[in-house]
Amino acid sequence: MFKEMVFTPNEFALLAKLDKNFIPALEGEGKIKTHRKRIGNVDRKIISLEEVQNFFKMIREFDSNQEPAKDASEMGVGAEAAGAAVTSESVATGMMRSVTKFIAANPSHKVQMFYNVKGGTGKSTLTAQFVMMASLLGYKVLALDLDGQGHLSVNLDIMDAHERPTIYDVLINDLPIDQAIMNVAPGLDLIPANLQLCNIEIPLNNKTRREYRLSESIAKIADQYDLIIADTNPAASILNGSMLVASDRVNVICATNPLSFHGMSLVMATIDEMQKEFRKNLNVKIIPNMYDNREVISQEVLGELRSQFDEFCASSVVNRSADLNEATKRRTLVWDVNTKGTAANDIADLTHELLR
Repeated sequence: MFKEMVFTPNEFALLAKLDKNFIPALEGEGKIKTHRKRIGNVDRKIISLEEVQNFFKMIREFDSNQEPAKDASEMGVGAEAAGAAVTSESVATGMMRSVTKFIAANPSHKVQMFYNVKGGTGKSTLTAQFVMMASLLGYKVLALDLDGQGHLSVNLDIMDAHERPTIYDVLINDLPIDQAIMNVAPGLDLIPANLQLCNIEIPLNNKTRREYRLSESIAKIADQYDLIIADTNPAASILNGSMLVASDRVNVICATNPLSFHGMSLVMATIDEMQKEFRKNLNVKIIPNMYDNREVISQEVLGELRSQFDEFCASSVVNRSADLNEATKRRTLVWDVNTKGTAANDIADLTHELLR
C-alpha cells in the first residue's frame, strides 16, 4: 500500500535524480533521515515515505538565490570517495539545488480533472498514480472521486466507500465538504465515491446554480491543498460539467487504439462548448495511454493524436505495462513495484509535466 512505502537510499537517489554517493552528505546535514528496518531476513537502511515527502517540501522552499555551491569535482572529490568523504554544507546545498531543476515550487494548475466520455482508457489508474506521485513529491493533495464505480477510491485502498460520505452528500444534502474528506496517506486526502453517485444527475439538475455548486464547495477548502485532482465518470454528465467549471486543467486520457481516438473529437468539442458557455479558458492536456511500440496501430494512433491535436498533446506517453496492473492490484504507486521499470519512469515524467 502507498502509505506503507519505504525507499532504500539507492531508490531515493533514483527518485531525486541524484548520485547515490552524495546521499551520506545529505544525511550528514540532516537533509534526509534514514533508519534501519528488518525486511525479510536482512536489516536494511531505509527512508520512510514521510521523510521523502519532507525532503521534497524542503526542496520546494529552498532559496535558489543563494551563492552557487561548488560541486564535488570542483572540490577535488571523486565520486567513489564522495559517499565517505563529502559532508560539507556546500556539497549538500549543491545537491539540493540540482533537485530544484525538476521540482515545481507550486503547480501551475491547482485544480485538475482526468476526463474522457469513453470508459476503458485507463483514466482512474493514471489519476491514482498521479495523485500518489504528487504526494510523494511533497505536495499536499486532495483526490476527488466522481465516478460511482469508485475505482480511484479502490486504487487508494479505500474498500469501505459505501459507508462513507461522497460528493453526493456535499452537492445534494448540503454536507460541508470538509466532512466528506478522509486521509488515506501522509499528504494525501480523498473524497471517496460509491454507487450513490450514479443517481446524482436528477437531483443535481434540480438544484439552483447546479454547475457552480462543486466549484463553490472546492473553493472553501482549496487553500488547504497544493493540488486538487478529480477522477470523473466516463460520460458527458452534469457532474462532469460541474468539474469542468471548477478546473484549471483538463487531462484527457486517450488509449492509443482506434475507438478511443475516434471519440476524441467529441470530447474536445464538449470541452470547447463548456469553455464558451462558462467563459472559461481551460488548459487541456491529451495524455496518450496504453501505448505499445510493437503495434503498428498504436504507433498510428499516437501519430494521429500529435497531428490533429498537436497543441494539446502531452509530450509524456504512458506505455502499456504489467507494472501498472500490479500497482493497481497492490493499491500502491508503481514505484513500489519496480523503481527502474518503464511504468515508473512514465508516471514520473507525466507527473512532472502536469505539475508545470
